[in-house]
Amino acid sequence: MVTLETSNEILILLKDDIFTKFTILITKFLPLPPKIILLDSPTKEILSFSQTKTLPILKSSDIFFSGALPILKYLIHSSKDISDGINMDNRQILLGKNEKEEAKVDSWLNFIFYKIFPIVWELEAQLYGKKKFDIRKFELALNDLLEILVDINQYLELKPFLTDNHVQLNDIMLTSALFNLYNDIFTQNELNLIPNVIRVFKFVANMRLFKMVFGEAIPCKKVKKHLPFVEKINEKKEIIEEKNENKKKRNKKNKDNK
Repeated sequence: MVTLETSNEILILLKDDIFTKFTILITKFLPLPPKIILLDSPTKEILSFSQTKTLPILKSSDIFFSGALPILKYLIHSSKDISDGINMDNRQILLGKNEKEEAKVDSWLNFIFYKIFPIVWELEAQLYGKKKFDIRKFELALNDLLEILVDINQYLELKPFLTDNHVQLNDIMLTSALFNLYNDIFTQNELNLIPNVIRVFKFVANMRLFKMVFGEAIPCKKVKKHLPFVEKINEKKEIIEEKNENKKKRNKKNKDNK
């Protein structure tokens, strides 16, 4: 018998983002997942609750947290489920059984978040019409990513996963980062360069919870044609208004100083 209480945590995420899907996936592992709110774009009021003025934001009781990785780690650390008298600790499953193991997982999490995700975001932004398509920048970004993945592929030659003999948070994060690329960009030429990375990718991508959030991983036969870039008028208007407001403040400050 599993005893659950209603979670009073609220997690605010940016809609249509690959890291958002990854975050939602991780909450599926938790016995008390937070309530999730997805936003097309953050408002100033929402961002005022974030120390870094960025999403995601987690509200836990009367405390607000910001930062993608700190929020995920907090949720995992604070999540315990009592089932038939057995303590199921998600920290041990996803982050490691001790501080040494967790430090290894952390090093990969930071590497994937700061080295791989920025390139993935650039590729996806160009491919899915969020930015103007530039073939030169696209190919440079793809080459940079492949160089990183080739190094990881070599590291995985004698290892089943990145840090342990079972799937951990970093393996799930890497698979999440590569999911859209596997479906829409990586042809067989790219896959042949990174067979060990793809081995881990396929294992994680076939997990039931992963498929619930991301769907099926379907090998790309031909690079998907990029979507046309359509500038969002409302966002442009907000940017112009914000620039004008900042200009007024600077002019007023200069006038006051005189």
